[in-house]
Amino acid sequence: MRVFVTGATGFIGSALVPELINAGHQVLGLTRFEAGAKSLAAAGAEVTPVSIPWHRDGMHVWNVIATDGVVGQMIDGNGYGMNSAGLYDPELIAHYGRGRREHADELPETVKMVVLCGRYAIDRGDGRYYAMARNLAVELAAAYDAALAGLDALVMPTLPIVASVIPAPSASREESVARSLEMIVNTAPIDVTGHPAISVPAGLARVPGGPPGGLPAGMMIVGRHFADDVCLRVARAYETAVGGFPAPPGY
Repeated sequence: MRVFVTGATGFIGSALVPELINAGHQVLGLTRFEAGAKSLAAAGAEVTPVSIPWHRDGMHVWNVIATDGVVGQMIDGNGYGMNSAGLYDPELIAHYGRGRREHADELPETVKMVVLCGRYAIDRGDGRYYAMARNLAVELAAAYDAALAGLDALVMPTLPIVASVIPAPSASREESVARSLEMIVNTAPIDVTGHPAISVPAGLARVPGGPPGGLPAGMMIVGRHFADDVCLRVARAYETAVGGFPAPPGY
């Protein structure tokens, strides 16, 4: 199996590459630095200058689809949406609608922001921005398809950061929203493209000011469309190679 590892010389990648090679996989690593490329080659990986520039813009595409889509699905459609065949639950839809109206003040700041932005964009743009984002999503998916050509999977950190401190109840709206959305820049683009993906534990990362043992880091495995089984096989191979995943402290 050929696996492409982004950030292959980073915290997760440097530990992952040898494990995948030992498990019998052919590893292609992406790194920006010549020294990193040499270390990957020494570990037995095939290094290739593959890049997915679209990945940096995927979050922006997701932003529009998420905000406008939430209004259509969760507000106007009261959690069910419309134009989908099958059975609907009238009582549950009505209960949801009453609840969101009567308890609107209790919604999290992020939900309020998404609803307000989505409603504004739909009312001012008549759905035009949602349509533009959906068209761009086709290009985003094609960029991942091109990267996956000749490969079985892409591997990247699930989150770009380790766990951050939960904002206090008195935190500002800006801090609350920032803490909620800063962690999804790698996962959101994949939500848009529909590629199958799975996240597995990838060890502990020691960070300044963090606990002595480090904080958990995740590894996301992304496969071609309809290749869910490949993602599961890579995840299983990694789990086997590292001797299983440790249980959280206290469990």
